[in-house]
Amino acid sequence: MRHIQRLTLVVLAVLVPAGAAVASSASISGGSALVSKGTPHGLVSTADSTAVFGRTLRKGQRGADVTTLQTWLSDVGFKVSATGFFGNTTKVQVRKFQISYGLKPPSGTVGKRTAAALNAAVQKAAKGAGVSSSPTTGSTTSGVGLVFPLKPLSLVLGPSDWSLDQGIDIGTVNSACGSKVIEVAMAPGTIVQEGIDGFGPDAPVIKVTSGTYAGRYIYYGHAAPALVPVGATVTAGEPIAEVGCGDVGISSGPHIEIGISAPGGPPCCPGYQETSPAWYDVVLGLYNQAKQ
Repeated sequence: MRHIQRLTLVVLAVLVPAGAAVASSASISGGSALVSKGTPHGLVSTADSTAVFGRTLRKGQRGADVTTLQTWLSDVGFKVSATGFFGNTTKVQVRKFQISYGLKPPSGTVGKRTAAALNAAVQKAAKGAGVSSSPTTGSTTSGVGLVFPLKPLSLVLGPSDWSLDQGIDIGTVNSACGSKVIEVAMAPGTIVQEGIDGFGPDAPVIKVTSGTYAGRYIYYGHAAPALVPVGATVTAGEPIAEVGCGDVGISSGPHIEIGISAPGGPPCCPGYQETSPAWYDVVLGLYNQAKQ
């Protein structure tokens, strides 16, 4: 059985460059791929900060890990543009974060201690936004009013085959795709975008209009075709796309990457494991409810 995991996963403690949250929805990075059986699967723990930052981050560096750092800083109140370049502004904000959290010396360099503290701060911020961050319970009240994004459930691979990066990669039984596996709106909202760089030209993005996640954006990576146009108002459970057949975006087989934006963030896409651990718990709870 194949396991799904994004190209942004860390290999030998090095983060492979990939897109993270960006300022403009017109140029969005992302993508995923199917990899070998030997690849770890299921929930990837964020307790170890090196799972995200495989190197010490400092002024002058560039990369997806720098973009994630900048996104996380902004999420916890230390605003900096997500450019992927560690410049003077980023260093100043890192120092402010270190001072605020009692990290000494406040060097402006992100080592293991600073990365771990920032990781914890992001998880706390996610809880404050009404998202459960526990990956183990499989049930959460924050899932009330939402529905699982794929139908029929009989053609969806179980949670042991899911993987996390920016969103949650969920595969299908025997690579089922097209009209066999329908993607539905998880919440009521409006289709604000179709097409995400790396996720395919049909990947829809929903802006949620009510409930716990009102104002947040849910994206459906590797969908094809889209079944409703941009601007359409949709209800929870309404079909909006099909699982793309073949290689849709950066992918080697049919699956969905379902993710949610950071609170106050752009439509797509969050940084590596910025929102996916908390979102995993919500999606897992919905999966278990759908099985009942």
